[in-house]
Formats: sequence, C-alpha cells, structure tokens
Amino acid sequence: MAKKLRGRPAGKSGQAPVLKTHEIKRVLKLTKIRARLAARSELALMFSLYLGLRAKEIASLCWGDIYDKDGKVRDLLRLQAAYTKGAKTRDVFLTAPSLRQVLIDYEKHYTWWRAPLAPLFRSQKGGNLTAGSMARFLKGLYVEAGIPEASSHTGRRTFITSLAERGIDLKAIAVLAGHSNIRTTALYVDANPIKLSRILSDVAW
Repeated sequence: MAKKLRGRPAGKSGQAPVLKTHEIKRVLKLTKIRARLAARSELALMFSLYLGLRAKEIASLCWGDIYDKDGKVRDLLRLQAAYTKGAKTRDVFLTAPSLRQVLIDYEKHYTWWRAPLAPLFRSQKGGNLTAGSMARFLKGLYVEAGIPEASSHTGRRTFITSLAERGIDLKAIAVLAGHSNIRTTALYVDANPIKLSRILSDVAW
C-alpha cells in the first residue's frame, strides 16, 4: 500500500493568498446579494479586509465595542485582551467611510438586540461565534465567490500587504496589525514584489 504523503503540497507557501482588486470587489458584491446572512457577511468581511482583524477578534466583538448607548458608531474600537492573539488590548480606528456606512446599516438591520455585552455576531445558541466558526464562515464566502484558495486569514494578509504597497511606515503597519514583533510585519513587507519594484523604479544617480 502506498504511503500517504503528509505536509504541504508542492509549490504551496502555507500563507493565505492576497486578493487582487477584482477579487475583493467580487466577494464584497457577493455579500450584498446573498439570500441569507447578507448583512453579517458584508460586515465580517469588511472587518477582515478594512481593519485586518483576525477571525477570533471578529467573532469576539460585542455590540458595545462598536456602538455607543445611543446606537451611534464609535470612532475607536478597543479590542479587549481576551479578543486578541497576544492577549493585549489594541485600538482600531473605525474611520473608513465605507466601513462606517456598513456599520450604520447593520445597526438598523439588527434592531432586536442592542445590549452592550450582546455579541455583534450571534451564534444559533445566542452567544458569540467561536473563532473556528467565524473562520469557516469567512472561508465559505470566498468559496461562494469562486476564490476557494482564500482562507479566513486572506483579508488580514490583503490588508497588511496593501498598506505595504502604499509605502506606509513599517512601524505604523505593525501597530495597525497588532504585531508585537516588527519582524512579523516585515515578512509581509520585505518580500512584497510591488513595493520592491517601486523602490527600484525610483533609483537615479
């Protein structure tokens, strides 16, 4: 009997792929026309793509993290230590106009629960989704959009890589991504072909 091969398939890096612009538009368009959980799909995906949040961080969010007592979208999201991978609080700015509009629409859509500690993304049992459930949910959106190679980490990698391509300072990217070690951020930046190409295009003597 042939031995079952283990490990990663040849040619695979093990890292979540970075989405191209047309793929981002495709999956975001999908969330708007889904017959089921359209509002949840759009918001979860935007938290991943626009803020670079991990699946665990998205799943852990409560209503009061995003909205004040009057239902207004906060300017700042303070991720609690229990939400994050490194168990450290992190401030995330909810300033992108398109994201804020989706948050406003989400608040209007889910009018039946607005308690501060209520889960932003509620499970069938009424509690927060698990990190695994959120990861599968995001993966399912990509599969549905015809991007099966993407994973729940794809939005985060796309977010960080996009900042690198724009020439954003490495330390700033590390803060936004919640990386405790700047070398982790450097893995996204140093090998980014678009950034390297731009650096060389500016060389003149």
